[in-house]
Amino acid sequence: MKIAVFADIHGNIYAFEKVVAALRRESCDLYCFAGDICGYYYYQNDIIDIMRGMTGLLCVAGNHDDAFLNILKASRIEKSYADRYGASSSLLKKTITDGNIEYLKAMPNKRIIKNEGIGMFHGSPWNCLNGYVYPTDEVDRFAPLHYRFIILGHTHYPMVRKIENVCIVNPGSCGQPRDYNMPSYAVIDTKTGEISIKRVSYDHRKMVKDVMDRKEKYQYLVEVLKRGRDDRVS
Repeated sequence: MKIAVFADIHGNIYAFEKVVAALRRESCDLYCFAGDICGYYYYQNDIIDIMRGMTGLLCVAGNHDDAFLNILKASRIEKSYADRYGASSSLLKKTITDGNIEYLKAMPNKRIIKNEGIGMFHGSPWNCLNGYVYPTDEVDRFAPLHYRFIILGHTHYPMVRKIENVCIVNPGSCGQPRDYNMPSYAVIDTKTGEISIKRVSYDHRKMVKDVMDRKEKYQYLVEVLKRGRDDRVS
């Protein structure tokens, strides 16, 4: 089976549309999303519309997806959250459709694909929403787990690691890569065991302009986009 894996879109539709186009060219049997539609940027409603139209897509929730649902329950946004992550949750709260709220609510914290030996978690198997597993971390504790492939997100850093019979795959981030490179996704061939990380070019300046037009105080929203820029884009 050929599986495309992506994660951490964070409302960046300009990058996401390019990733989706690349995913469709892969002609995969299954698509796996490792969490975080929400947070940071402004087009989550449109992104969910696109994802709802994708056949063969399995999703898990990310910490920002969970945080947004908690914001809906609380009917207010904590200032500390808005200061840290920008105004996107406030905008989404006003614009998200009922159907898209239900889509977010339906995303589980983990997915097990038994016939392929796959476990998918946003953070880690031990902390599904908020665990961190970076490319430089020790991964010995993954060895006893009964999976062939473990799919993770959350760090925004692509990673392919193997410990004994377990392959750990993080596709990196669609919408906010933090490794000073372009948006990425992964392709897994479960028959051969081959795993590849692939990059997608997009014009980050469109998203930067949107942030600047909204006069966001949190400059990280712009700074981190520039890490994922492609200076070849005209």
